Amino acid sequence: MLDGKLSAELERYLLLYYRPEGAAEKSFADEPEDKGIFPFAVGAVIDILKGTDSLAQHLDMSFSEKLMWWIKKRNRTAVEIYHAAGITKAHFAKIRNNAQYHPTKETVLAFAIALHLSLEEADDLLERAGYALSKCRLGDMIVKCFLEMKRYNLDEINEALYIHDCKPLTNWRESK
Repeated sequence: MLDGKLSAELERYLLLYYRPEGAAEKSFADEPEDKGIFPFAVGAVIDILKGTDSLAQHLDMSFSEKLMWWIKKRNRTAVEIYHAAGITKAHFAKIRNNAQYHPTKETVLAFAIALHLSLEEADDLLERAGYALSKCRLGDMIVKCFLEMKRYNLDEINEALYIHDCKPLTNWRESK
């Protein structure tokens, strides 16, 4: 059970930052008219296609590569981290062996918690997997609150998510 102080801090944080209504809808009446599918010259398209080979050479580390980098930087073993994140050995092997593996958002956040990443570091890891924390998703704001408080207890986070009817970061209830 979350202690009273932690629960009160979480509720205060959510009142301040959680925006369930999301962003205001944008009116498409203000958009300029479509000038056609290809507003640029065919020669520009050919130049872009030629440039895709060099583009691949300038890509940054993938999620998988950055995860392995963090494990090494924290002087931890892979086993320690995937156990702390509540990830199975088989699932971790898929992530490790495939640089282009696309994990779920919850998996990325579980690794961020297991590695004790700061909010900025967690945001970077999320971005590498194609995600971001959103102010209009309650679960995201709960995890963000714990990251800002530097509270890296996955059971506490999963309990807070469960209490607020959000998806846990791991198969928390199955492991209890």
